[in-house]
Amino acid sequence: MRYLIRFIDSMRFLEKFDKMQKRQGLNYEDAARAIENNIRDKELQNFLDHNLGNAASGFIKNSPGDLANLCHSVSQQFYENWMSQEIGSIAPVAITVGDVKYKGEEIYQVSKSSVKRVMRKGFCRDESLNVHVWLTFSNMTVLDLTIVPTLLSKGLASLRDFDDRRYVIWKEGDGSDFEYIPVLQHNNFMYVVDRIAGYA
Repeated sequence: MRYLIRFIDSMRFLEKFDKMQKRQGLNYEDAARAIENNIRDKELQNFLDHNLGNAASGFIKNSPGDLANLCHSVSQQFYENWMSQEIGSIAPVAITVGDVKYKGEEIYQVSKSSVKRVMRKGFCRDESLNVHVWLTFSNMTVLDLTIVPTLLSKGLASLRDFDDRRYVIWKEGDGSDFEYIPVLQHNNFMYVVDRIAGYA
């Protein structure tokens, strides 16, 4: 299934948890068409190609400590920083919750029902969340600031597998070892289930 289709479904899934989203009566077919236009937007892609890597590197450099297993708070911090600047109106980004495959293996085994359980429980200090969180730009470019250190911490990869890069920029069909599977698009997910760890 295409990332776009899953992403639109993840937007629709937010209606289960957010009454405002439901009341908006968003036309998801229109949203899909707008995203299709963004995917074809060469200027937007060129902008991300020239800015996203530097933004990711700078964010990681200014983060205290290891980012492994901090996907909720790290993604939230990057989102809020990016969207508070003019750059956010040029290339909007959304927080995406779901699963990621690395070399064909699911890392978290996330489903709609498991996300529902996480949302129902809310913040539980002593429980780790079995979901992954990343950032999706308006042309379906993914930025993942934590999967590399998380895979390293789990012993599932080494830094040379990523050419010493500490983040992943992914687009469907780019021949990557990764596959991203959106389940829920929720820009305040972290505040429902987690707390900010550290500051970048």
